[in-house]
Amino acid sequence: MIPRRGQFARGGVNATIHTVFSGNRVTSMSIFLALKLIAVGFMLVMFIRRPSLVWAVGLLTVTTAVLLDAFLGTFGREELAGELGFFYPAINGALFGGAAVWIWGVLQRVIREGLAAPAPAAQPKAVNPKPAATASLAEADTAAFDRQMLTDAIRTRLGRADVLDLMFDLAIHENEVLIPGQTTSEFITALLDTAEQRGQTPALALAVERILTPPPPEHLPRLEKLSTDSPPTVLRQYLLAHFNLDALQQLALDLDVDWENLGGDSKKEKARSLLQYLYRRNRIHDLIDRLQQQAAI
Repeated sequence: MIPRRGQFARGGVNATIHTVFSGNRVTSMSIFLALKLIAVGFMLVMFIRRPSLVWAVGLLTVTTAVLLDAFLGTFGREELAGELGFFYPAINGALFGGAAVWIWGVLQRVIREGLAAPAPAAQPKAVNPKPAATASLAEADTAAFDRQMLTDAIRTRLGRADVLDLMFDLAIHENEVLIPGQTTSEFITALLDTAEQRGQTPALALAVERILTPPPPEHLPRLEKLSTDSPPTVLRQYLLAHFNLDALQQLALDLDVDWENLGGDSKKEKARSLLQYLYRRNRIHDLIDRLQQQAAI
């Protein structure tokens, strides 16, 4: 039987429609695949830039969801779900839980950073105001202290070792501020919150300024004025001003302190670690006695 002309036409139209729908399906699958890869790449980049538990959970959740969707699409969604049985809804529940944990962590961070930067209070008009570029952190008014200015100074001008020096100078224990998986921004925010709760914000500003512009040795108290009642920051600055790294190591040896067990590598870190070691064991008087003995030789 010879097909009629109309049958050829209908067959061509059906083939064209099938080709168009197949092309649209391939295009849609390519778009969805690209979006999935973009989501995984975004999570990976954010985890590398801000390594924390929140972004680790987000990266693991998105990657697992993409891989699971690929397996279901390859081997058949209904067949594979049937073979997995109870584990299929359990995996879905774990993915939803991971997504909820990630969203909650991101929202907590946004809320915390929003609260960390309150609007500045209205300042009374001064007769001879100082230029903003040269205004001293320590001269800020206590009632209207610009927290954002202090935050920016710590974040942009101090390293992690300097921030640990701030905690030492203010007698803030690391357990009060540091938590596992904490980013630098969260670390600084926690330090500011702790200082504010303890009424030490002006002291923190003064400590920041002293780290940025260390006092020269002639402006520090003389050795005979040092005692166990001297502030920790004064003892730390005295060691930094009068000792190099080798002299600090010899001082630790004279005090029967294991140099290798002191944290850090630089002079700043070793001086702080030595003082922390002595303070925890109530041995600051040994340090003062040894310094005075060396001066008498």
